[in-house]
Order: sequence, then structure tokens, then C-alpha cells
Amino acid sequence: MKITVIILRTLLGLVFLVFGLQFFFHFLPMPQPVLPAKAAAFSGGLFGSGYFFQYMKVIEIICGIFLLINRCTAFFLLVLFPITVNIFLYHTILAPAGMPMGVVLLLIHLFLGFAYGKYYKPIFTTNPTV
Repeated sequence: MKITVIILRTLLGLVFLVFGLQFFFHFLPMPQPVLPAKAAAFSGGLFGSGYFFQYMKVIEIICGIFLLINRCTAFFLLVLFPITVNIFLYHTILAPAGMPMGVVLLLIHLFLGFAYGKYYKPIFTTNPTV
């Protein structure tokens, strides 16, 4: 189990680090696929905001680095989870051609969330005291 966690944590960290950096530096040749109308409208709105994608990619880069160096891993998995869910939903609902990637990312993230579950238990305290 420990080896699996290390491999999947490293893989997830690499995915977010590489694709976060790709947004800014364009070092991987990636053809732009033709997006369905709803996917193009969604992406256009996010790009049109002028800040959202840049902000999200910086978060992905930071979280990817911390996953790779295995520091504050449970926290950065939690920070990345909404991004992973959005990737999954985007590729499942709006651009189904990328659905396998979204499913794999979500499964890896859920597995790691389960593996680091003991660090999340205090969050679910029903009667917290100060």
C-alpha cells in the first residue's frame, strides 16, 4: 500500500505540476481539440475573466510541488480536490472525449484521500470545542 501511495502521489503531483507549467510556458506540443459548444463557452468564460486560469494554474503548480516533495500532503490534496472534481465533471459532461483522463485523476485523488484519511478525521468532529 505504501509503494502504491508514493507512486500515485508522485503521479498526481507530476500531472498538476507539468500541466500547470504548460499553461504558462507551452513546452509540450499539444494540438487544440475542437471543443463542443458548451465546453467552449465554459472555457471562454473562464479565460474571459482575465484571472481565473492563471490563479488556478499557480495553485496546481504549488500543490504539485508539495505532493512531489511530500510535505503537507493531506492539505494540498484537499486544496486540489475541487480542481480534480471540476476536471472530471468538465470531461464527463462538457467534453466527453477527455473522460478517461478525468476518471483516472478522480480515482487517484479518491484513493489518496482514503490513504491519508486519518489526517481528515479531525475535520469531521461533530461537536468542536474551543
